[in-house]
Amino acid sequence: MSSHNGLSPWPLTPPDPSDSYSSGTNQDVSSVVTAIHVLSTERAALAHLEHIYQTDARAQQDLARAVEQIARSVRDGGKLVVCGVGKSGKIGRKIEATMNSLGVYSAFLHPTEALHGDLGLVRPNDTMLLISFSGRSPELIALLPHIPASVPVIALTSHMSPYTCPLLSLHGTPGMGILLPAPVHEDEGSSFGVAAPTSSTTVALSLGDALAIATARKLHQTPGKGPAEVFRSFHPGGAIGAATAAARTPRTTPPSDTTTAFDSPASSASTSWDDPAGGTVVPCFSLQPPPKPRQIPRSMLVPIDQIPTVPLSSALSPSDTRLLDILLTAIQHPDAKSWVFLSPSEIVPPRRFRSVLAQNDNVDRRVCQVDTEVSVPRTEWLLVSDSTSFEELRRLVSTSRDGPDPVSVIAVVDIADPARCVGVMEADDLWDE
Repeated sequence: MSSHNGLSPWPLTPPDPSDSYSSGTNQDVSSVVTAIHVLSTERAALAHLEHIYQTDARAQQDLARAVEQIARSVRDGGKLVVCGVGKSGKIGRKIEATMNSLGVYSAFLHPTEALHGDLGLVRPNDTMLLISFSGRSPELIALLPHIPASVPVIALTSHMSPYTCPLLSLHGTPGMGILLPAPVHEDEGSSFGVAAPTSSTTVALSLGDALAIATARKLHQTPGKGPAEVFRSFHPGGAIGAATAAARTPRTTPPSDTTTAFDSPASSASTSWDDPAGGTVVPCFSLQPPPKPRQIPRSMLVPIDQIPTVPLSSALSPSDTRLLDILLTAIQHPDAKSWVFLSPSEIVPPRRFRSVLAQNDNVDRRVCQVDTEVSVPRTEWLLVSDSTSFEELRRLVSTSRDGPDPVSVIAVVDIADPARCVGVMEADDLWDE
């Protein structure tokens, strides 16, 4: 077993306690031993998860960000949209139910149904929680290009870094993705001899419960209307409702924030400008020089020397490359922000690759089997110098869109050395800035 992110290796599941049973038939003892072994394994998985969130600063920060983001969406009239398939989908439905019972407005969205009309459930002020242990469920990856740009994505996966998680590395809005790591201390095949979702679903469910309680405490801070009161108000029936009605005194709501370790600073501050004279002054002329044209932000460029090339066998040509090979190359080189060279003269832009996957999520297809062009040859790049203003570049790209060959890839070159490419960007990035 290897450690995660430099964490100390966590003890593996205890051995089968076969020697602890001396009575009963062999079959009975075997069944009990197996069952206890499963319980021990899942207990160890939860201890490992707790250890991560106690010691890993990035995991703590992202958990705090997730709580703040969900609370912000609900306060702004939005909701949490939970998404997953298979066992992850069932975990998602339970998380949705728990959130709603605590007054955190949530809805479950099946990714396949979303592509067939249910995507209308997602509104611009919502937040999405994507659940996938592998972080690369094809149904979720196919959904990514269709998620509104204003909707932040939280990924609950086994990955410890957002740069290795396809659900975040392929998300179209950099910086809006939040990772909630939920790995297991050992794979389930090693634990039980069968890779059935057991430990992985246990840690995902527990982390979802933790997220729900923490969000409810962040959201409901009015005295007398805390999480406990909200929860009771949503349970008029059943045993919970009966216990509430019989209670003589209301339970005291636990403090909304028992520690400051997970508090995050406000994401923005509002600034107002007041005219001290109480009126509007219209100058006849200005002595201020006109503002300088804004240059292309270097933060928007991906350095050309950081972009990897898909490894090819000697018997293959670039057109024989599988989409999976492109995807894996992008994931393994996070600094390239999902840009990949198919060959020295062909580059695969992230948006175009996501669009190809959205049309058909079969990653075993080869490039030659895809209907649309996956890569863009160098001959079709728009070359501009780094002295070009941002507004001028927008004008050039807008003009090209009216012609037969709209620009999709922009290469910025050094004005002092035009043979040196500073970096590349996608044309659509000009309007996302």
